Amino acid sequence: MKTFLNIIVLFIQIGINTYTTLFFCKLFKKDKYILRDYILVTILAIICSISCLYIKNKIPLCDILITELIAFVSYKFVLKQNNVKSIFLLLLNLICITLSRLIVYVLSNIPLKFILNTLTNSTYSNIFNISLKAINIIIITNVFKVILKRHTNLNKLIENITIKQLIIFVISLVICVCPQLICFTLNKYTIPIELICINFLQIITSCIFIIAFMSKTIEKNNAETELVTAKLHNETMSGMVDGLRTLKHDFNNIIQSLSGYSKAKEYEKLDGYIDKLLKEFKVINTLGVIDPKIFNESAIYGIVGAKYFLASNSNIPMDIEVFTVVNEINFPMPELSRILGILLDNAYEATRKCQKPYIRLEMKYDSRKSADVIKVINTYNTDININLEDIYKKGFSSKKVKSGIGLWEVKKIIAKFDHAQIYPSISKNQFVQNIVIEKNAS
Repeated sequence: MKTFLNIIVLFIQIGINTYTTLFFCKLFKKDKYILRDYILVTILAIICSISCLYIKNKIPLCDILITELIAFVSYKFVLKQNNVKSIFLLLLNLICITLSRLIVYVLSNIPLKFILNTLTNSTYSNIFNISLKAINIIIITNVFKVILKRHTNLNKLIENITIKQLIIFVISLVICVCPQLICFTLNKYTIPIELICINFLQIITSCIFIIAFMSKTIEKNNAETELVTAKLHNETMSGMVDGLRTLKHDFNNIIQSLSGYSKAKEYEKLDGYIDKLLKEFKVINTLGVIDPKIFNESAIYGIVGAKYFLASNSNIPMDIEVFTVVNEINFPMPELSRILGILLDNAYEATRKCQKPYIRLEMKYDSRKSADVIKVINTYNTDININLEDIYKKGFSSKKVKSGIGLWEVKKIIAKFDHAQIYPSISKNQFVQNIVIEKNAS
């Protein structure tokens, strides 16, 4: 009978660990998790629960450390979150556990104490406590969800959280939460229940203030980003207006020149002059593409605009084609902007010493593959023999100064996502970086 009751305790604990791990990720992740994710998180929860069951009373704080360590593994390696997000979610998880323990302690010592006194069997008492803990965690997480949805955007908060803000959050958490966990673990709570209740309210208030502070900071950062975006857009518009004014001013001269070549039947010179005009029109058309309505994601708009003007100032022609909804690409935008920044920098460095420098960025939706395809194309020095199998290796570089970190970093970022891939190719003496991102990851 005792074994059966211990199994019940174990199953409830597994349920708690699985629920809390998935809950915080689901608060901000747009896509649904697949069956494999649920299975792996559950397996890790089983390992965690069994480990805690055997060492809980032997090594102080070890059960909490194991729980948080396995939760971090779940966030980082199973649910594919980056380090900063994984740590932030871990801290939310820890807050939830601490609050639930406080509530269980208070309830067990005041309103429900008579029930515990009737449970002479320690196993029954454990089932009661862990069931109470499970109910508290469900209530706390849902209250937490309602508060966050009303007062802050958790998606933006976690997507934009910086290391500095995370450090502030960790320090505040250590001050508020860790003493409670140590007291619980060492069974050293001898202070009045009233003070514990006050401490419970203090933890909740501190967390609300910390998250509100982080939200305000992120709003400020976003406002600064929007200002940079507006400046970039103004620069783009100025370039277009200047180009149109030049063409309008020279329009009569252009027509007369075309007429002169045609009447003199100098068709080769006419073709050359038309090609020159088309290149000038192409520059204006490309400037028209660099528009926040087309690049409807600030991070991507900013990076593409900056790289375009970098190329333009170096007299390197750069074409841009966008035939997809950028902010609906199934990939985290901060990571995608970082990837594009590295690839466009590499393209710029490779092409600027060529006789015919050229860069092209394509972002298109391929309905046959049900995927967004991004291509960064550039001319390069064909005297250099590029080994396509080695370019993503750490340390590989075709430059004289061999850093070789950029493409390795790109490959590392993309490797985190099963629905995305990158591969290089060479076509018509142009080097191409191909990124394929599935629309609906299976």
